[in-house]
Amino acid sequence: MEKKINLQRYLYIINKNGILFIFLLLCILLSIITPGFLSWVNILNVLRQSSIIGIMAIGTTFVIIGGGFDISVGSTLVLTAAMCVGLQYYMHWGLAIVLVLIMGALIGLFNGFLAAKIHIPAIIATLGTMTIIRGLAYLYTGGYPLYVEAPDFAFIGTGYLGPIPFPVILLIIMVAFWQFILERTRLGRYTCALGGNKEAARLSGVQVDYYHILTFVVGGLMAAMSGVVYASRLLSVTPLAGQGYELDAIASTVIGGTSVSGGEGSVVRTLVGVLLLTIIANVFNLMGIHIYVQYVVKGAIILSAVGFDTYSKFRQ
Repeated sequence: MEKKINLQRYLYIINKNGILFIFLLLCILLSIITPGFLSWVNILNVLRQSSIIGIMAIGTTFVIIGGGFDISVGSTLVLTAAMCVGLQYYMHWGLAIVLVLIMGALIGLFNGFLAAKIHIPAIIATLGTMTIIRGLAYLYTGGYPLYVEAPDFAFIGTGYLGPIPFPVILLIIMVAFWQFILERTRLGRYTCALGGNKEAARLSGVQVDYYHILTFVVGGLMAAMSGVVYASRLLSVTPLAGQGYELDAIASTVIGGTSVSGGEGSVVRTLVGVLLLTIIANVFNLMGIHIYVQYVVKGAIILSAVGFDTYSKFRQ
């Protein structure tokens, strides 16, 4: 009996902090192989490359912790990015950003309503909205690229505050803010509660539908913010943008230790998952490994993370 308890304890510790150990080990290994890997310039480049998926994955973390799934965030990114560019022909880019963030939140609200009130399984509901939103992006752009005309808008995606790229600062601020929300506020506590046991949360007086919808609102809002950074970084948007981003966001969240069954997770560990995938992709590119092999490795990493999570919960 004691051995079983110890095994469960070790599995919990590894499941909770294993991604940090793997990330540190990988960084040490790469710093030995590549002397400039831990240079300040390279660290900033990795963080900048991770900013778009990292911001999106914050929202995905809340959705999954709350017991849902949202595969429409990639389409939300392209629609909001296209709107952010297109609206600048009629108004200041600051107002355009506010409007597209509201649009992202409304998309999340709709997804949450379908899942919580209509009781459509979240993955099916967001599969439908993913297709609808992608179609709206094609309608909005007419199938052609849109280009940014306001040069100061580029600061969000390519500017610097001192020696640090602004997207990196924005990512760090969002991680710190939403980690605080997850740990210290009612929204965070109730999100974990309904993801862990929805019926128990309901019997405890929690408005589970309300907070379930809010998790999707956070997911849509963060997807829209990543769309703004995307448009500012590339200064153009095509209707093909954002394809597969939802899978990267989910992969980063799961690799970061967020339980696929809900109830447990961390925004900080999600950031580590994003950085881990970014570093692996960069190393593969430097080694000249084909992109198809990268897909295989990424899929294997996801299966390993999910498999370990479900096995550890089964043992518990």
